[in-house]
Amino acid sequence: MSFSLEVKNEICEHEVDNSCLPALLCGAILSSGSLVLAQGGMTFTISSENKTFIEYFKQKLMGYYPNVTFQESTENVNFKQKERIDVKVDKQAGREILTQLGILSFNNDGNFVINRIGGKYLTIEENSKIAFLIGMFLGCGSLSIPEAIDMNNFSKSVKNSGYHMEWNVQSFEQVEYIRELLAMFDVISRTVERNDSYVVYIKEAEAISTLLGLFGAHKALLKLENERAGREMRNLVNRQTNCISANINKSVNTALAQLRAIESIRQTIGLEALPENLLEVALARIANPEGSLDEIREVLAVKVSKGAVSQRFKKIMEIAKEVE
Repeated sequence: MSFSLEVKNEICEHEVDNSCLPALLCGAILSSGSLVLAQGGMTFTISSENKTFIEYFKQKLMGYYPNVTFQESTENVNFKQKERIDVKVDKQAGREILTQLGILSFNNDGNFVINRIGGKYLTIEENSKIAFLIGMFLGCGSLSIPEAIDMNNFSKSVKNSGYHMEWNVQSFEQVEYIRELLAMFDVISRTVERNDSYVVYIKEAEAISTLLGLFGAHKALLKLENERAGREMRNLVNRQTNCISANINKSVNTALAQLRAIESIRQTIGLEALPENLLEVALARIANPEGSLDEIREVLAVKVSKGAVSQRFKKIMEIAKEVE
């Protein structure tokens, strides 16, 4: 099961306050529904491959409009690998529901007018705003997170498709309204056109975590946060490993430069021309070609500081330049 489906199914496990129910239903109808002109009226059909969502929607719709009846059918999609479930609402209930939710209205000439974002009066309260976003997400949203980290093997290569949450909608009005609602919860989103539709999307893990909390998907939130923690730990280990490797490379390169300087002095003026303290570290380096400054310091007859050893090598390098 995909992470997106896990999140949607978890959302469907939670009860919705009756005051928020119209906003949730409005979002679900706008995102997964289609209007149907029936003889003598208008109704709508809800379509989804997610059976849990379909059952959830039917239950919530009956809670809002008890007299509603459904006509359900299934159709094979994706080369018959999946089934899409279509739920058609009876025309009497359908028209009343669409009108009450502000999706459908009629002008003075008796012609119907479709409102792509429903009635804004449905989303006055904060909880209703969240419910509308939930309804839209259940109908046309998706969510993905990077592949889980192997906590026992930080060096393992991990595919990173990134964090991505989106709403795929049909009108720019819906794009603007979703982004407006998200901004009220300090979530900044972006938008892009995809084929004949629009996509509102979020890439920041922290923003996605915020929405999962607001949506009541706490198990999914925990999974995402665990993955984030593992990824941050892996990045920390990689940074430390890279730092260690860089330090080792630096030490090796420094030691090679010192050896070249010592050899240059030997071939020109001879090592015996060096002062005793410089000759001592030069011989120590020859005996320990890959040794660190601490290791060189340990073999000296008279113990000096690491800084003093470094200064002696610096002086040897200067002498080598002078005699070249």
